[in-house]
Amino acid sequence: MSGTQTLFIWSVKADSRSVHPHIVRAAFAGFMLLAMIGAWGTSLSGFAPGLQFFRYICGLNVVIISVAGISYFVSAVTEEKDAGTLALLRLAGASPLSIILSKSTSRLIGSLMLLLIQMPFTFLAITLGGVTWLQVVAAYLALAAYLCLVANMALFCSVRCSTSGRAASLATAVLALFFLGGPVLREASLLKGVPWLTPRIQRACAELYDQQQMLNISVRLEQLFSTMTGVRLVTSQFWSSLLIAGVFFGLSVILFNRYAAPEQTGNEGLSAGMRRLSLGRCWKLAITWKDFHFATGGKTFFTTKLLAYFTLIAALAWFHQLESPGASVWLSPDLTRLAFLLIAVAFTIEILLFASNSLFQEVRQTAIPQLKMLPLNTITIMLQKVIACMIALMPAVIALASLYVYDRMAVSAVGRYDLPLIRNQANDPTGAIIGWLIFVGVCTHVTVLLSLYVRWAALPLAVFLTVIAYPCIGAAAIALLEITGRTAAVNGISVGVRIGVVINLFWLWLFVLLPIEVELVNRWNRLSQESAN
Repeated sequence: MSGTQTLFIWSVKADSRSVHPHIVRAAFAGFMLLAMIGAWGTSLSGFAPGLQFFRYICGLNVVIISVAGISYFVSAVTEEKDAGTLALLRLAGASPLSIILSKSTSRLIGSLMLLLIQMPFTFLAITLGGVTWLQVVAAYLALAAYLCLVANMALFCSVRCSTSGRAASLATAVLALFFLGGPVLREASLLKGVPWLTPRIQRACAELYDQQQMLNISVRLEQLFSTMTGVRLVTSQFWSSLLIAGVFFGLSVILFNRYAAPEQTGNEGLSAGMRRLSLGRCWKLAITWKDFHFATGGKTFFTTKLLAYFTLIAALAWFHQLESPGASVWLSPDLTRLAFLLIAVAFTIEILLFASNSLFQEVRQTAIPQLKMLPLNTITIMLQKVIACMIALMPAVIALASLYVYDRMAVSAVGRYDLPLIRNQANDPTGAIIGWLIFVGVCTHVTVLLSLYVRWAALPLAVFLTVIAYPCIGAAAIALLEITGRTAAVNGISVGVRIGVVINLFWLWLFVLLPIEVELVNRWNRLSQESAN
């Protein structure tokens, strides 16, 4: 155990001496201040400010933990595979347990410390009123158990997959299946008149739904928010999460050697003609061709995503026909909106994952000097990388456009939902779309910029910063949209909403995105000079 202990302690010390975890903790403190201000504003309408403050903090933690699972924890082992250093660790005599403890468990301990450091500030909710100390402690125990579950699930994905991109995709699919499986199981258990859906299958769906609700962190937190008496510190959610986390950890250790081999490209031994058939000739935009095939998955992943999206739509259409036999339409408006929302969420996650890996891969593989040797300036290189990501995002765009063409009214009603981060008081779908574009645009730019500064956790840190900044940026954009629309209506301008959209996007780019883009170019040039020296 001496080697395991040494590697583990070294990893913990390296993380503790880094400045970035302390920046994250300071940012959490800043968000708590903003949450207190929001809770004070809520108290003016008669609601308990402490409960609202407590909701803000818990909701942010759930989002950050989920995002960290698909970006921070999921690269624990795959980053060594990507860099080709995993074999060196094994050659030095490091066991699977020591590698996992040093690469994953050290990150988990740092994240648990981030939860622990919040508790003294969160106890302010008791002073503000509406919350007891038992609720605060029970909520943080539930969040800690959820963090252990997500971290070890991501660890298993990192051990099982050969690249960070595949591990992140697998972790995203697992989390999406977990949170979306509940409504699907509930609807399946209540569905009537389907011949193949026997009572036994429906009872199984109902039992699985009960288990999913028992394990769901959102359900547990809502239970804590709704009552101040009879609060239990730990429930089945806590013990089940720890048990499943332990199972994932054990599987990661057991299967480590089996999946520790370096990735095989599949082109060894193939003739030049076969390799050209699988990848095609290099495009005129060489960097776009390289990123599309080797960073975003290439033709195979492109086709897989396209089939997956339309399989989802076909499955919902089949469900609609089972629920309403002989219906004249393929999809009802509700199912159309559901399909649009699911694909839009997947589209957003895909954008953020591409943003976190696009430039970071070049930094980690020390490929910046080679790129600088090309007769291309920095802006051209980055634009070609953006084009590669845009091509890889086309399956989601095609699916969303198809749903919009199929039922424009149903899709337009999506913006009237009370969705987090993009809600608007006027229930205007245009305002919701603007809010979503602002959030994705700012978060994408911040993610790319942070990926050039931090070694890990660029995506969750960017989401956290964007959530904090959004009340200022988003509120200003929605207000500007309202002012533009009303001014246009007073002056008889029929395209007032479109003018408002254009103005919003222009000001967003000029004052928010353009400075980030300038800093991106400067940071890339500085890294290239440092690598050359």
